[in-house]
Amino acid sequence: MLLRYIIRRVFIGILTLFLVATAAFFFLRAVPGDPVEIWLGDYATPQLHEQVTAKWGLDRPLYEQYLIFLSQLVRGDLGTSLRSGMPVKEMIWKVYPYTIRLMVGSILIGVFLGALLGVCAAVRQNSVLDIVVMSWSFLFISTPSFVLAYLLLWALATEARFFPIIGAEKPGQYLTYLPHLMLPWMALGLRTTGIISRMVRSSMVEILYTDYIRTARSKGVSEKRIRYKHALRNTLTGVVGLINVEIIIMLGGVVIAEAVFSRPGLGQVYFMAVSARDYPLTQGCILVIAAMVILVNLITDVLYGMFDPRVRYD
Repeated sequence: MLLRYIIRRVFIGILTLFLVATAAFFFLRAVPGDPVEIWLGDYATPQLHEQVTAKWGLDRPLYEQYLIFLSQLVRGDLGTSLRSGMPVKEMIWKVYPYTIRLMVGSILIGVFLGALLGVCAAVRQNSVLDIVVMSWSFLFISTPSFVLAYLLLWALATEARFFPIIGAEKPGQYLTYLPHLMLPWMALGLRTTGIISRMVRSSMVEILYTDYIRTARSKGVSEKRIRYKHALRNTLTGVVGLINVEIIIMLGGVVIAEAVFSRPGLGQVYFMAVSARDYPLTQGCILVIAAMVILVNLITDVLYGMFDPRVRYD
């Protein structure tokens, strides 16, 4: 049953990627601005413009460009960057690990710290700890990611000098990972921490007063078992759905974090491609981001069934 559901979702995902690729292809070319003129700048003589246009294949009819794009896509080829002349797949693969490390660490900080604070606030409802946790969570939620990034950069890198100001970790040199990643992780993850802590707290407070919890207490079940096995488990379904949304939102925040902390990554490449009207590179970034969203949605739907036995995959 689950395998059939996954296969069906994979086919739907492939169809979705095809529609995204088609929309990206035509919408990018509908946006005003000639990539050849942007690239040549003051050197854009008519003869040179014609030569570069022919070299990039932009002089061909739009339907012919689209068919070439689809034939390359079917073979797993994302094309060649107009500006650098490098394969798009190679350019994305080179920076992709930086973005993955940034996102995975940010979401782990948000989930674990948010769940921990939410549980502590729920079991000590209306206490000083509860008020402090909810106040800080509201602050994290209401502060934009780029503002939080600059504040962390100023306080912990410029003033305290606990972390490097700019730059990224070196692949394979694991001792460089934490110093370079901690501030970007916090800039992206603290918002998720605030949202998850508030959701876990409100859900657990409600669950702790339900009939089956009262029944468990009357049977002599320990308070610790009630809180962490029964109450917390029933909040995880909502947390999984919230993580799905937060990861998708975080894909937008990655661009800001990579710009503020001068990190290489998919967001930086995408911003550069859009600014230069680099059609193949922009299309490749959009497809990779769309594939990440589809994969996250699929994993989330599968996890629903693990935490909620009422979910059926028909």
